[in-house]
Amino acid sequence: MKPLVVLVALVLGVMVALEAAAVGGAWWLHRQGRYDDEIAWLEGLQPLLVWDRGLDAQIGKLYRGRVRHRLLADRLDRAVIGMRAARARAHARGEKPDRELIALGIETYTRAADRMEARGRLAAAAAWDDSLFVLAVRAPEPQQRSAAISAFLESLDLRVRDGKPCRAVAQVEWAKRGLGGEIPGFQPSVEEDLRDRCRRSRRRG
Repeated sequence: MKPLVVLVALVLGVMVALEAAAVGGAWWLHRQGRYDDEIAWLEGLQPLLVWDRGLDAQIGKLYRGRVRHRLLADRLDRAVIGMRAARARAHARGEKPDRELIALGIETYTRAADRMEARGRLAAAAAWDDSLFVLAVRAPEPQQRSAAISAFLESLDLRVRDGKPCRAVAQVEWAKRGLGGEIPGFQPSVEEDLRDRCRRSRRRG
């Protein structure tokens, strides 16, 4: 019986040591502002901490926090990379982005689109609006879905202003295919106007 007690005590000691190492290492890296390293540290230990059911949620929170910190620091390029990583993680786990991640994505992609528009890069701005639309069009919150539709309409306007109304028509068709039907809140008159503009641009061309 005694060897079994020793074995159990040894296993428990290893578990406590691993947990302490994970918490301590993550705390130190977080204090240093080394968010990438903190995430990598916990993800590396995750296979060994199978009993810690809260670790996965903590790592997801760190992914979102990394995006938030980069937005606050006006590191938009890095925030975009962080959003891609967070979305890829959710996709790999078969999860839909939660409302907090969607909110961060809306802010990130809106700022990216605004920055590209300010630089006169209308096609790039429209592409960021498309990313926002894809992220939030099926969001759980009505205001997030509304932001998605607004971004989609903005992307169409940007393409028209960029002299590419036919590309705007193609985007409407793309969105309908992706949604498997009509676009919520999208007026048929908008599509009719875009098609008319497209026809006229082709005649001029």
